[in-house]
Amino acid sequence: MKQKWINLCNCLDYQFENPDILRQALTHKSYIPTESEKNFGNNERIEFLGDAVLDLVISEMLMNEFPELDEGGLSKFRASLVSESGLCIQARSLELGECLLLGRGEEMTGGREKSSLLSDTFEAVMAAIYLDSRDRNGLSEIARVIRKLFLPHLPKNAEGYITRDYKSELQEHVQKLTGLTSTYELVNETGPDHQKEFTMAVFVRDMEYARGRGASKKLASQLAAEKALLRVQQNPSLLKDG
Repeated sequence: MKQKWINLCNCLDYQFENPDILRQALTHKSYIPTESEKNFGNNERIEFLGDAVLDLVISEMLMNEFPELDEGGLSKFRASLVSESGLCIQARSLELGECLLLGRGEEMTGGREKSSLLSDTFEAVMAAIYLDSRDRNGLSEIARVIRKLFLPHLPKNAEGYITRDYKSELQEHVQKLTGLTSTYELVNETGPDHQKEFTMAVFVRDMEYARGRGASKKLASQLAAEKALLRVQQNPSLLKDG
């Protein structure tokens, strides 16, 4: 495992001053530590911080790279990049699944390949880099790492990217494989009236395939559809067996 962590740092182009922070970022809550490992903790809390760090750095990156986009366009673009499927792509490219410390049960059920687990781990690793470097470099090091990871994936046509209709793409996919339709339901609504956040779930045959969160039901539905589309494209038997 140590060699895999070394390889990860090389891929990130970042060497940790405090390797214990990286270890925490790569430790899932299911992992049962030995007596000597009990002080390391798991990645649940720093995953929360990583989400905020990504939002900040990517927001600035998009403002710099796409000065033609308004606030709405920037929000949609960022939401696509930091969605579960977007972060999962980054996690897989770094082979984060191979670097995780998992409990036996999570290991047996394919935890190293779970999109939600991989995207959460990616957030935790970004938080770990920020925590390890902030006293020396503030935001500059984590911003450098995030830009290096995300810039190669940015499309030239931003408008086309952010207006991609994942709901229609998913429906075409579902229709082709099952002859059925996908449906959406509001499962949660939080925040004050001026800053609402909605959570929408997408279903096929009354089975939930994914959820998305956004500032409108429309955006949340699109994000849910994006996750579901990635899931069924990776494993078409989900629809056939559903």
